[in-house]
Amino acid sequence: MIAGVSYFGVRTPKHALSDMADIKAAGFNGVLHTWSEEDLQYYFDSMKEIVDGSAAMGLKVYVNPWGVGRVFGGEAYSELTARNHDLCQIGLDGKPKVAACPNHPEFRAYMHRWIETVCCTKVDTIFWDEPHFYFEKGGLDNWSCRCEKCQAAFKARFGYEMPAATFDKMTPDEARDVKLFREDSLIDFLKEMTEDVHARGKRNCVCMLPPWFPAGLDDWSRVACLDSVDEIASDPYWEKGATEEWVREKYAETARRLVDVATKYDKAVQMWVKAYQIEAGRENDLAIAVAESRAAGIENIFAWSYRGTETLSWLKSDNPDAVAKAFRKAVK
Repeated sequence: MIAGVSYFGVRTPKHALSDMADIKAAGFNGVLHTWSEEDLQYYFDSMKEIVDGSAAMGLKVYVNPWGVGRVFGGEAYSELTARNHDLCQIGLDGKPKVAACPNHPEFRAYMHRWIETVCCTKVDTIFWDEPHFYFEKGGLDNWSCRCEKCQAAFKARFGYEMPAATFDKMTPDEARDVKLFREDSLIDFLKEMTEDVHARGKRNCVCMLPPWFPAGLDDWSRVACLDSVDEIASDPYWEKGATEEWVREKYAETARRLVDVATKYDKAVQMWVKAYQIEAGRENDLAIAVAESRAAGIENIFAWSYRGTETLSWLKSDNPDAVAKAFRKAVK
C-alpha cells in the first residue's frame, strides 16, 4: 500500500525535510510536493533539494503543476496570462479568463519547460492535477474556450463556426461537437505532456475532477487508454455541511468508477481524501472515505494535505491534530 499527503508552502529545505522525516515516522511512504510557477521561476535549487531529500528518505515522490496556468488545481497564483494576454481562455461572454488555453502553443511550450525542470529531480511521478477548462460556479453558462485558436481549430475540424451560445441554446449536434472539441483538446494536451514525461523516465498520474464539475474531461477511459499514463486518480472532496452518507456514497461511486476504468486498461489507481476545512467532530469522514476506497480495491491513498492543511489558513481544518491522527489511523 502507498499512503501519503500533499505538502506545500515551505521552501526552506531544512524545515521541509524535517517535516518529511515526521511524515516518514508517522508511517507514510509517499508525499506530493507542489511546484508552482513561482517555484519554477525562483525556487529550483530549493525545490530540488526538497524533492531529492524526500526521495532519499524512501518516500515515493509525486510533483504537480500547482495552479500552473490555472489549467490545474491549486491555490497558487498564476502569472502566465497576466504577462501574455494572448494565452487567455475566452469565455462565452467574450471576456478573457485568468486561465491559459491548453490549445495555445506558447502554454504548451511553457509546460514542456516545467516538465524538463521538474524531471531533473528524483521525482517518481508527475501528478497532473485536475486538468480542466476554466469554469465558474453554476456550471457551463459561460463556458470556455472561444479564443481565436480554439475557434479556428473547431472550424477546421467540424466545418462550421464554433457556436456562440449556451449549451441549452445549441442544437444537439452543436452541443455534441463543442463537448467533443473540449475533451479532445484536453486529451491531446495530456498526451503530449505525458509522453514528454515518459521520455524522461518518469511516471504519470492524471487526477480527474469528479463528474459534478464541468471540467470538460468526462470520459475517463480516454485518459486511462493513453500509453503514457501509468495511473489515474480522482478527488471527490465534500463541501462543508455534507452528510456522512454523501461522503460514503460519493467515495464508493468514484472508487468503483476509477477501478473499473483502470482495470480495463491495466493502470494503477490512486484516491485522494479531503484533509482541509474539516469541521470539528467530523474527522471520521476521512475514515469513511478511506474505507470506501479500500473496499473498491484501491491501495494508493493520499490526503490533501499535511496536518489538516494547518499552514494555509483559508483551508485550515478546525482541529489539525485530530485530522492528522484520523488519517494516520485510517490508512494503517
